[in-house]
Amino acid sequence: MMMRKFLSLGLVLCSFLAYAQPDDEIVYYTDAEVNNSKFNLALNLNPYYTDMRLINNDATNSLFDTYSEEFDASGSFKLDYGLDLFYEIGPTFHVGIGLVRAHGGYTWQDVVLDTLNPSLLADNEVDITMFSVPIKVNFTTRISDVFSLEVVPMVELNFLDQYNGRISYNGIAGAPADSTFNLNDDLNRLNWSVGIALGGTYWVSNEFGIFVRGSTRYLLNDIVDPTGFSWPRETLLNFGLNTGLRVRF
Repeated sequence: MMMRKFLSLGLVLCSFLAYAQPDDEIVYYTDAEVNNSKFNLALNLNPYYTDMRLINNDATNSLFDTYSEEFDASGSFKLDYGLDLFYEIGPTFHVGIGLVRAHGGYTWQDVVLDTLNPSLLADNEVDITMFSVPIKVNFTTRISDVFSLEVVPMVELNFLDQYNGRISYNGIAGAPADSTFNLNDDLNRLNWSVGIALGGTYWVSNEFGIFVRGSTRYLLNDIVDPTGFSWPRETLLNFGLNTGLRVRF
């Protein structure tokens, strides 16, 4: 009889305790939301050294008759800027297209402009500008959670719009005054170039990355249209960096 009372009292206490427990709602937490977008935007700022090359070493029959591959040409440092839109076909293969404001520059040094006075030497400083549309393929290998190695070959369509030259006699006594000219109306408006960039991206977060790559680019065609116009067959060769910010959205 006493045992039955203890059992009844125990059941009553358990019921009371169960009733007293708060009815809390279970909440599940996640570490972060993963961005599954396959598109990303690359903002580019490209410092580089640009130099002149003669196609087929052909400098004869130009307006400056004494232009020759034997003359020295020194390059200059320039800065491009633009953006690319990439689509991630797979984790290691991305394709993109962009728009870039690009520049080129170099100086023909100690050029003879007057064959009657071969001791009268001048420098011809050239500055070229264009809009470029690069088509890129990004082969990427994820090394860690925050770093990716990348190889980025590209083909570019270049729309040249300015060719400005400055003739400088460097203070030679009896020389003509320094002068400027442009060949904007004689350019090959559409030109092609090929290039490649090697480097990597450091991912600050899942959405933002900073990339640095070494790059080289070569302009395939004459800068100045040779049709009906005699001019050295100049083209550009660039070495430098491809740097910027990548944003997934």
